[in-house]
Amino acid sequence: MKLKFNIFFIILFFVVTLQAQKQKNSLGIELGGGGLAYSINYERHFSEKISLRLGFSFLSINERQTEKTLAVMSYPISVNYLINISGQKHFLETGIGAMNLITSGDLVEYKGVSDFFLNPFLKLGYRYSPTNNRWVYKIGLSPFLGTKSLTHPTAQGFQLFGSETQIWGYVGMGYRF
Repeated sequence: MKLKFNIFFIILFFVVTLQAQKQKNSLGIELGGGGLAYSINYERHFSEKISLRLGFSFLSINERQTEKTLAVMSYPISVNYLINISGQKHFLETGIGAMNLITSGDLVEYKGVSDFFLNPFLKLGYRYSPTNNRWVYKIGLSPFLGTKSLTHPTAQGFQLFGSETQIWGYVGMGYRF
């Protein structure tokens, strides 16, 4: 009985250790990037190279002189592909995604209603992700197609998909689990 009990705990120890080494999930914060100003993100790795990232951010802007407001909620989503460039900790981060924005308020208002903007973006950056450490750091470029009614408040037409390229960047860090 005691032998079975010890074998059970040895097997459990190895299973937990192997699961901990895989670290398929991460939570992080990113400045810039797909969240526009910032985003809090969850990333799920389906393999060593492919991951799906979902994020959320909220901004509230108040103009003091006119007392106009703008609320912007962003929920970026992207598929990332990592290319190992040196050892097990340096990666080229590539990806494609959408910066999904919902805006409301009277600061930049189009016909008095909330707007939804679907702005596609690309990612090209560097990710430092050592296998013996749970912390991940990244920096890069994430140009996106911005809508005219978002980038130019005086534009006449609402466009769901952007038509004006906006050069944008990101810096972030996360914790794998």
